Amino acid sequence: MTLKIIQKGFASAVQDIGRTGYQRYGIIVGGVMDPPAAKIANWLVDNHESAAVIEYSFAGPSIFFTEDTLFAVTGAECIPMLNGREIGMGRPCLARGGHILTIGRMLSGSRGYLAVAGGVATPVWYGSRSTDLRAGCGGYEGRLLAEHDCLPTGIPSPYAQGIMSVLAQVESPISWYAALRRSYRGMHWIRVMPDTLWPHFSEESRKAFLSTNYQITASSDRMGYRLSGEHLLLEEAGELYSEAVTNGSIQVPGNGQPIILMTDHQSIGGYPRIAQVASADLSLLAQLSPGAKLRFRMITTQEGEAAAIQQYHTLKRLHQEIKCRFRLLAQKNN
Repeated sequence: MTLKIIQKGFASAVQDIGRTGYQRYGIIVGGVMDPPAAKIANWLVDNHESAAVIEYSFAGPSIFFTEDTLFAVTGAECIPMLNGREIGMGRPCLARGGHILTIGRMLSGSRGYLAVAGGVATPVWYGSRSTDLRAGCGGYEGRLLAEHDCLPTGIPSPYAQGIMSVLAQVESPISWYAALRRSYRGMHWIRVMPDTLWPHFSEESRKAFLSTNYQITASSDRMGYRLSGEHLLLEEAGELYSEAVTNGSIQVPGNGQPIILMTDHQSIGGYPRIAQVASADLSLLAQLSPGAKLRFRMITTQEGEAAAIQQYHTLKRLHQEIKCRFRLLAQKNN
């Protein structure tokens, strides 16, 4: 089966959880910007959470389904339409062969995800189907999706095929939905932990970092969010060795304006790092648009670990709830 792209949306690409184990060779991890949202999309069509999906930013694509397909839309708030009918988000939906899904622009948030049963089955490159735009590899021909592209899909699981049979017999769409409740409006507090060079920044810079607003600029992308706000300076300027960086590392280049490294960050960096974003807040950051304002709140490493564990258990409960809903749906229609 294939998915045919009618309208490409904005920055639509094939992504999965990422390309792990190769950063030491200079190959980025990459993958989806908002892993929780992508995992939920996959769970809703009974895929493994690491299955490849279509990620889009600010405006979603229009898709022509060549065959009956179980799909789900998650992430940034939008109004997806299937053959002109609103279908809602965060729920499994059945498209018949010949149907057209129109996702449209995002109403709140920045990144959305479309999962189909069986996953997007583009070739695997170094253990992942994620698109590495700078390398021109992975995903669909190593590039963003374009009109008339035809994406291959995998075979739906037996359970997904059963859900498709059930949905084919009901007149009304599923009323429940699965999502993490988050607001992308107003001021956003981002939890951070001190990086090794935190003590080497001036006292004024450390105070400003934690007490003033920063704004995401228009020059931000999947590689990093460039911020505008108070300038940050080291106590003493000097040359630094390049070191490994990760998702959420906050670098401070010579102009004093911080950069938060995001999913497509480089493997090493030589700018001084003032702090590290807590992993539990990376998915929130991924949904913020240029112009969004944020403040940093310092926490301990132990608090960061606790937040990550809490997020893990929240997602685990949501996954179990989806499985329970599927069982009830199957029983109801037996």
